[in-house]
Amino acid sequence: MSGIYRGAGGTGDSTTDATITEVTQQAVNAAVSATAASTSASEASTSATSASTSETNAAASEVAASSSATSVLASEVSAASSAASVLASETAAALSETNAGTSETNAATSATASASSAANALSSQNASSGSETNASNSATAAATSASTATTQASTATTKAAEALASQTASADSETSAATSATTATTQASTATTKASEASASASNAAASAASAASEVATAVNALVDSAPAALDTLNELAASLNDDSDFAGTMVTSLAGKVDDAQVLTNVPSGALFTDTVYTHPANHAISVITGLQAALDAKAASSHNHNTSYDPIGASVAMAIALGG
Repeated sequence: MSGIYRGAGGTGDSTTDATITEVTQQAVNAAVSATAASTSASEASTSATSASTSETNAAASEVAASSSATSVLASEVSAASSAASVLASETAAALSETNAGTSETNAATSATASASSAANALSSQNASSGSETNASNSATAAATSASTATTQASTATTKAAEALASQTASADSETSAATSATTATTQASTATTKASEASASASNAAASAASAASEVATAVNALVDSAPAALDTLNELAASLNDDSDFAGTMVTSLAGKVDDAQVLTNVPSGALFTDTVYTHPANHAISVITGLQAALDAKAASSHNHNTSYDPIGASVAMAIALGG
């Protein structure tokens, strides 16, 4: 190179060692700035990783709110660290720009490194901001989870109260059922007693009916009194009386119209005719009407007879006339 910049004094080589030392220092400063920028980039990457971790923790916060809160705290710490790294990077960049003013050769490099460091710092700041947003979201999700847990706890309390009320109602129902069972048992016992009494009453009624039937049979037998089968019922007796309710009066009237016994002749000839109650003697009689007449005539003397035998022809004629009603 044609000369070395010495500041206000211009160029020259009388103080070469000092110039080299200054340039070397500037190179060292630039290297430090580059290292700081690299560190800032590394920390920004770490911050991004922390932000990713924060997102994971935010998802896990739905299951465990306490773990999410811990992740939020870690994210906030990481964001603070990133902010400190940005501040350090900005300081190094400013120092690098000052040193670049003393060296044209290294100034461009320092500026480039500073710009890169600033960009990395900005990325780190953005990542930190995202991490803070995620942390805030995680905190919100944690609060929501806590509210949900509170609501569920309240619901569980309500359910427990309902279960207790249901248990109490069930106990009351069991008591009522036991009382009903006792009442039913008592009623069943009473019904059994009533059934037994009814059975005894039925037995007594049957015995009374049997006794009454026996008495009726005895009375009927006494009434019939060994009457013939054709006359052992009232209907048969009524039929035998021609169903005449005044049979006795009818018989008296009928007998009153008959011939007096004193007017009835004895030995009434067979075939004699009667008109009303007056006997009419027939005009002619067969010889057979007089019992034994023919035999008596046959026993009379023949055309030749002994007059020495005495007989009474007149007496026989008179007897015959009496017999014939003449």
